[in-house]
Amino acid sequence: MLAVLLLAAQTAATAQQAATNPAPFAAPAPGVTLAAPETPSRDTLVNLIREVTAEVESVRGLRLKFTLKVEILDDTLFAKSLLEKAKKELTPGLVLAERARWLAFGLAPAEADPQRIYLDVLDEQVAGFYDPFGKALVVRKNPPDNVALRDVLSHEIEHALQDQNFGFPDLNALADDDQRLARIAVYEGDAMAVMAAVAAHHAHRPVKSSLRMTADALRTVDTVQLLKLSGHSQVLINAPAVVREELTLPYLSGLALVAEVFRRGGWPLVDRLFAHPPSSTHQLLHPEAYFAGERPAKIAPPPVPPGTRLIATGRMGELGARLALEQCVDPQVVKDFVAHWAGDAYVIVEGPSKQLGLVWSTAWSGDASQNIANLLKLEQACWDEAGSGERGPTGWAMRGWSKTFTAAGRVVLARGLEETEASAKATVATRVEFARVQQPLGAVGVPVEPARGRVQKGRFSSERLGLSGPLPEGYEADVTAPASELLLRRPGSFASLAFVPEPLTPEAAETFFQAAAGQLANGPLRGKSLSLASRSHALLFGEAVDERSWGIDDSGGQLRIDLVPMCEGKAYLAVVRAHGSDSAKAALDRWGAALQRTQRSPVCADLE
Repeated sequence: MLAVLLLAAQTAATAQQAATNPAPFAAPAPGVTLAAPETPSRDTLVNLIREVTAEVESVRGLRLKFTLKVEILDDTLFAKSLLEKAKKELTPGLVLAERARWLAFGLAPAEADPQRIYLDVLDEQVAGFYDPFGKALVVRKNPPDNVALRDVLSHEIEHALQDQNFGFPDLNALADDDQRLARIAVYEGDAMAVMAAVAAHHAHRPVKSSLRMTADALRTVDTVQLLKLSGHSQVLINAPAVVREELTLPYLSGLALVAEVFRRGGWPLVDRLFAHPPSSTHQLLHPEAYFAGERPAKIAPPPVPPGTRLIATGRMGELGARLALEQCVDPQVVKDFVAHWAGDAYVIVEGPSKQLGLVWSTAWSGDASQNIANLLKLEQACWDEAGSGERGPTGWAMRGWSKTFTAAGRVVLARGLEETEASAKATVATRVEFARVQQPLGAVGVPVEPARGRVQKGRFSSERLGLSGPLPEGYEADVTAPASELLLRRPGSFASLAFVPEPLTPEAAETFFQAAAGQLANGPLRGKSLSLASRSHALLFGEAVDERSWGIDDSGGQLRIDLVPMCEGKAYLAVVRAHGSDSAKAALDRWGAALQRTQRSPVCADLE
């Protein structure tokens, strides 16, 4: 699924070699318009598009209302089509406003050109995209070998279904970047969810649990780690943080929100999300705020100072505020405080000698306003350093000068031009109008979840898995890791329990053994060599289970992985044990033998 993560860059698009205008490729098929294939490779691609379209419609419960035009293009025409889409989205006015925002908030150097960066970071391995302007699915004739084409197609075909069933919004008509990101996230989050659901359906895995596990897994890694794991362009990894975060947020946080909506009401409730989308990145980053109907405060843009010219106005939102405040402050500290974002508005103006000025009006819940004011003062060092740099191609410059004004729950920043000070003083004195709370999806109930694993008086128990047993002596127990029900650690030894919601077929078992050993070799066993020692069976829960063991270096240490069938074969429990001594092995053997099933696992209900 990570192969599709950076399809968000399609909204920025790319510039490659242009060629002649592509001709639509079309012919009859149920739901999809495709022509007779010209080559065997095209025939295979046509059949795959038809197959994936039918599967997406079936899994998602939406139907194409009219035939979908499909263009299968060679590399040159594909790049040209992508470039044409980019020109429609990256308007000169949008690029200019973005450039001013980056400079005014210290998000990128003065010479940074948003258009060039967005074009450069588009991953060259893109295999297809949906063009809402031409209402067509555009597919590369010869997709790269390392791209999961079925995943790409299911993601993009869902965009076509969205367009035909809900319509695509005019993003340029929305008020600001924050609202645009939140709206995009509904479409990308739904497409990511459908991609995960179709992949699960195709592999005969339960859709509900697979979707949730996918969202949980992506929530545990930061953006840079995810991009590295995805194998995407180093250019994007090295791009300004604002580019990385704003390109990936609609996918990651959008998927998290859609997965939570799905958990509470399935696809019918997800459909309602399109009519009642989140209004800010705050609601996106905190789904509970979305369900509760916590909308941003209505904050008017600060007045334009006399003698200056308005360049841009908008709202940073929680994500933008976090990125601005992280320039000179520990990101974790910023993240804790910025979660209290309640609303903001800014104006960027041009004064004499093309000096830029910023007035940023913000509102914060609780007692966070004073903390935010302190963070802004800590930014001064970074602003002073950036303010001494050269002018960019626009000729704009941004001085480090700034002043901060506070009132009850309010913080207003004036920066760059002394002329902005009067505007900031007038702004901080105005009253903030908080929007009335209104639940966008109504009173949606929260499913009661069975309790995860817990440790009490030396025993481990898990209501959701129906397991219980004593802990091994000398081991530290952790039940908070998202991917595991239990982690056990002591120097030189560790163990874990993890629930895997898919049938335990021989093929699935071999895949898991290889993948788990590889991950452990690159994680807690990094720097050690693993050699397969045996394929055998072990006794767990009173039954023989499949086991693989590996020798660790030449020290006599051992890694063992056992797969225990659960839910009548629809899932399994992975038991991992690693030890470097006979005493550790004996302790983990006793722990494994003492584990007992206490009831039928409630999570099995998700697999029905």
